[in-house]
Amino acid sequence: MYIDIFNEVVDIMQNDYAGHKDKQGWDSPDRYRENIRELSNQHQLDDYTFINIINDYLLDFKDPHMFFIAKDEQSKTNKDIGFKVRRFNDVLYVTEVMSETRLNAGDRVIALDKLTVSELSLKHKRELRDEIPERQRWENIIEKYNTLYIENNYREVTSFNLKLYDKQQYTPIHSLEKLNHNTFNMTLTDFFSPDPIEKIIASNQERLSDLENLIIDVRQNRGGSDSSFEQLLPLLFPEGKTIINLDNYKMDFNITKRTADLQIKGLKSLQDKTTDTSFKESLDNMITFFQDNSGKGFVSFENGGEFEVEGSEFPKNIIVLADAYCGSAGDIFVDIASRSAKVAVIGRPTAGLNDYSNLINKDWEEKFSLYYPTSRMVSLDSGIKDTGVKPDTYVKWTPEHLQADIDMNIALNFLEER
Repeated sequence: MYIDIFNEVVDIMQNDYAGHKDKQGWDSPDRYRENIRELSNQHQLDDYTFINIINDYLLDFKDPHMFFIAKDEQSKTNKDIGFKVRRFNDVLYVTEVMSETRLNAGDRVIALDKLTVSELSLKHKRELRDEIPERQRWENIIEKYNTLYIENNYREVTSFNLKLYDKQQYTPIHSLEKLNHNTFNMTLTDFFSPDPIEKIIASNQERLSDLENLIIDVRQNRGGSDSSFEQLLPLLFPEGKTIINLDNYKMDFNITKRTADLQIKGLKSLQDKTTDTSFKESLDNMITFFQDNSGKGFVSFENGGEFEVEGSEFPKNIIVLADAYCGSAGDIFVDIASRSAKVAVIGRPTAGLNDYSNLINKDWEEKFSLYYPTSRMVSLDSGIKDTGVKPDTYVKWTPEHLQADIDMNIALNFLEER
């Protein structure tokens, strides 16, 4: 079973993945295939090990916009270390604790199996991808080690053996809360569907119609569909008509028969879950596009160009809080918002995931799911890559962010001075 699934993953990456022509010859499937066979013959291959092998193979393509996971979020193979970290200098600071109760936020990871963070950074350069410390993802690397060396806030150094825990399921947040008499904060952790945003706007029309200041927090936004945030655009732009040019997002889809079938299945599933008629119509158009072009390979998608936004006087001032954990449709949202005269972006550059995007998932036996990009930005032909949207005000991540919401405080001070 494992070797058959691996061979199909390789076939998808070498034929269906939107970057397969750009990255032809980058992968080395034979060594992974040999490892799978060897572990299988020794009866040492299980689902968890297999998932890690596939994700290691995917690193060959140097594309953070793809992953291989257990299909069921409650699967026993869906495990992690139970905490999150972020790098500052040569220390990994614990930023969030989920299941690993032996740690506290603010504790410092100074070594793994006696290897320092600096040594680990060199050893795992391939996995870390991004050399900027605050953008590096360390959790999957920590998972590979046995002993964690921790320095707490009292400068005491302790060590313990790492455990793996069932992953906590993602809980989406789409909320609007009052910060002070003239400022509200909207938190959006994904753009998977327009329905939650529609509900926020519908239930807060009176508040938004004369609001002085709005902060939109997308620092943890997981992306989704840019159609999901269309309803926010009139709030973002000043009163009157604004022309938005999206030529930088022109893309080609690699429409193999397999990808077309998966796209159509996924789009129909989204239709069943939404009540937004405009979104349903947009999904209908996409379904027709994939039906008409199934098996044709790379096909230009009629996006990009210009569209018009009818803006509003209120909110008068908008701050968008951004970070490296905001990507895909989140990248696009921050980019579009940054073009408005009444918007300022504060924080850190977004993830920059749209070179290859529009992920679709291929499932196996209700056990595994491969998510891979099906579209490719035309701008890559000119050597222009998506490196993330840079903020108007850059705020370097430091351990002080663990004591207070530094970005939010800067945003509030900014609005007071306006």
